[in-house]
Order: sequence, then C-alpha cells, then structure tokens
Amino acid sequence: MRPTDALITGFCKAPQLALQAIAPLRRLHRQGHIRNIHYVTWDNPDLDPHIAPIADNPEIQITRVPQPDAQGHINWRGVVYQVRNLEAALALVPEDDALVLKTRLDFVPDTDFLRSKIMNFDTLCAPVSNIAPNGVPMPAPVLGNKIWIPWADSNQPFFYEDALFLGVKRDIQKLVTPLNEADEVILSIEKCGSYGHAVRFAKIFLARWPLFHGYLRHYDVFVNDFSYRTRLLAVALEDGFFWHLLIAHAWILYSQFHVDSGQPGELRFYANNVNRHADWSRPETLKPANPYDHLPNWRSDTRPGEAAHSVRRTYGRLVDDAWHTALFTQPLPDLPAEILANLMSNTAASHDGRLAGIERDCYAALDKIYRGYWGKAA
Repeated sequence: MRPTDALITGFCKAPQLALQAIAPLRRLHRQGHIRNIHYVTWDNPDLDPHIAPIADNPEIQITRVPQPDAQGHINWRGVVYQVRNLEAALALVPEDDALVLKTRLDFVPDTDFLRSKIMNFDTLCAPVSNIAPNGVPMPAPVLGNKIWIPWADSNQPFFYEDALFLGVKRDIQKLVTPLNEADEVILSIEKCGSYGHAVRFAKIFLARWPLFHGYLRHYDVFVNDFSYRTRLLAVALEDGFFWHLLIAHAWILYSQFHVDSGQPGELRFYANNVNRHADWSRPETLKPANPYDHLPNWRSDTRPGEAAHSVRRTYGRLVDDAWHTALFTQPLPDLPAEILANLMSNTAASHDGRLAGIERDCYAALDKIYRGYWGKAA
C-alpha cells in the first residue's frame, strides 16, 4: 500500500468540532493506514487560541508558515490562501507517488469510510483509457490516477468539493493553481465565489481541453443564484455548444475523478457560510453543508441512464459516479449514441477551432440573459 499522509489546512472556531475532525485521522494513524498527520496554518498570533487544542495531540505535526499578503476581494483572498496553504502542506510530503488526503478542521469523516478510500485507492482511482467505451479517442489523461472528491456538479463544470479530497501527490500538486489578473477580475465579482472551486480544477485541463478557456473567461454568467440559474439553464440547455461543454466535462469526471459522498453521516462538513450566525461553542447545533445534509435526495434525483435530467436541475449536484458512468457505458434514451459520439469527437478536437463559431454565439446569448436579469435586479 502507498504511504498516505493527511494534510490539514485552515482553522476552526469550535475546539470540540476540530477534535472531532482529527479523531478519525488519529485512529487511522494508530492503525497504520496514515503515516503522518500534518497541520499547516499561518504563523499569525491571532490563530494561537484556535491551534491550541490541536497542539495537545502528539500525532499531529504542526507547521506554521507566513501568511500571504493577499489584497483585494474576499473571494480572491480566499483562493490565494487555499492555494498557498496547500502548497506549503505538500512540501512536507517527500514522495511524488505518496497518497495525500487533504482535509479541514470543520470536516468530520467517518473512520471506516475514509479507511476504505485509502485501502482501495488503486482500484477506485485506477486510470482510465483515453479510448472511450464507444471507441471515440479522447485527449490523453492529465492525471496519473483519479482524484477522489465527495461531490461535483454536472451542469457547472469543475464546481467540485475542494475541502476534502484524496489523490497521489504528483496529481494533487497540480491543484497549486497559478492565478492571474483575469482570475482576480472574476473573483472580484461578489456572486462569483464558486469560481474559486472551479478555477482550481479547470486549469489542470485547459491545455488538452481548450474549450474550457472561454468557460473560465465567461464564468460570471454561471453565478450561483437559484432564480437566475433557472432562467439561464432554460436557454443554455437549448444551445449546442453548452452541450459540448457538458459532455467534455462529464468525460473528465468519468476518466479523472472518483466521486462519492458515501452514505448519510459518513461525511459531515460544517462550512462557515452555512453557519454564519451559529454558536460555535455548541457544535451539536451546527448545520451540515449541502449536499451532506440531504444525500438521498441528491442521489435519487440524478437519474443515471438519462443524459438530460441531471443537468436540467438548477443545481446538478452529483454525489457518486453513477450519472457520468452511465453516459459512457450504456444506451441513453434521451441521447442517441451517434449524437453522443459526435459531441465527444468535437470536444476532443476542439483545438482546431471547429467550435469557435457556436462558442461565440453561446456566450453572447448567455451574456444577454445575465445582463438582462441582473440589470433588472439592480
């Protein structure tokens, strides 16, 4: 079995919750499934009270590093902090082929569930051939092994869980995302906080999937507002280029990620944005984040074996591999095999410019929806 190191980042306002979060890691360390547990956070003295409860646990190796001097919008600062914290943590893992479990102190995983992911990683996250089951050649894989993530969205490409994931270090290293001025511009838009999730994963694939360059440039039209997305998807799902995006992204999920949130209660995430007004001294009163609060509903509403139903949902949350696996391995009543093959072929060869015209028209139409909706709202 590969050596496995756990990397904890960030800090938690609730000492009891933090202790719950590290308890499964400590058990797996004692059982020999986790080699080292590294907690990496800033050297800011203001964090000392939050770190003190962790320091009492000898299995946890604490490393404190200088806090980046990030300026600008809170969305931008958040992504910069996440990227630099992960970079510092990965530097503590010596082998490129070691397993890395990245987590946080407000994320409480079930011990048995986590043990299974670690022990069965080479099976669950085995590489997939770039020749699709229907014979269409797709771009070569970017990752050597799949990365396990608890959830992903089917209709908002690369909007994935980034608080907890498991992968080989050489693959996780790619999530140390190079950010630029264009990213800062998008993140300066209040409603575009989810871009922080998407950009970290999307940039890994841009060289081999150039059709996602435009997706990142125009990310503002995909903002996470329920009423707005209802209107947006009504237009987007009638657009041919948008379906190319969806199928390309579905293939990336199928070939490069293992998606699984487990059963209710196996993963509990108490995110700050869900508990803004919570009493953090009473962890039992905290609310779990979506989708962990309603896993059976999300799972049942995916409808594996149908292409369209999942992506027609206002939020296309996927909590397992069923939907995108069915897309590429079984007949679909709402997406004929010939059309699917054409969509796949076009996305695989999009670097030749064949989609440029319909891409331009797609974003022009979506931008019109965006300007019209938010102009009226203003």
